[in-house]
Amino acid sequence: MSETPIPYPGDHDGPTRVLQLHTRRGVVAKAGVTVGIDGAHYHQPWGRAAFEIPADKPVHVAVSQGSGQIGAAATVLTPEQPSELEYRGPAALYLAGAIGAPGTVKQRGCLLQLAILALLPLGLTIVIVIGILLV
Repeated sequence: MSETPIPYPGDHDGPTRVLQLHTRRGVVAKAGVTVGIDGAHYHQPWGRAAFEIPADKPVHVAVSQGSGQIGAAATVLTPEQPSELEYRGPAALYLAGAIGAPGTVKQRGCLLQLAILALLPLGLTIVIVIGILLV
């Protein structure tokens, strides 16, 4: 976690607070994440990061993997909400990530990945048997 929060990128003269963002990898993950705070983008390693945000207005927070839209997730953090969020990368890179209050975020795609991995050996076995029968 960074010692000093990353300064707010916008023009804001009012009170501020610190957003604590914890990013967790999915089953398959890129090297790092891109965090968007009200349109400004920051490349960060996985783990914890701190961002200065306005305390008196909603703030748009977005997270994706790498520099693209892989595993993208976004939310609007209102002044009434606690300034702590968790991002969880998906189990497959073609799925969206999830962002929300710590402890409430679930990884997307785990059952799909399990089904694919469970059916792959069965499919290979069928292909081999058909191949043997045709020879």
